[in-house]
Amino acid sequence: VAVGLLVLGPLFTPSVAVAADSTGNWNLDDGSGHRLGVMLYERSNINSPSGLRLRLNSESDGLKLDHGRPLLLSDGQNQEWSLANLSKELMATGAIPVGSSQFDAGCLDPIPSEGVPLQMTVPSSAGDLSFALSSGQVQTLNSLTDACAN
Repeated sequence: VAVGLLVLGPLFTPSVAVAADSTGNWNLDDGSGHRLGVMLYERSNINSPSGLRLRLNSESDGLKLDHGRPLLLSDGQNQEWSLANLSKELMATGAIPVGSSQFDAGCLDPIPSEGVPLQMTVPSSAGDLSFALSSGQVQTLNSLTDACAN
């Protein structure tokens, strides 16, 4: 379903990065100097459970992402989703990169309402960071969640 939503985030020019929002490669800025590169992809590995993953990579000097706490999505209408922290899957080299974290982005239940903006709260060394997702990013999450629910 979501296979092929990989790669090339760092190679995009700014205008192409905006177009990439609908494919699962995102650049987020919280307006306070914290920036993240985000990749939404399907994991299929013999050593770990398969499924949809949301990988975050810090693009801000010195920002460390939390490897234990969940990522939270909220719609501002009393609906919240907690995505399990799966950063331990990043231990291919023996240590989790301090600027990276990974979360289970499987089926969101209930599916977020179409057209309602989402806030993403990311645990980090600078506290909980809040990022507003664009309508294209929300639409991508909705379509992938809708596909896994059917």
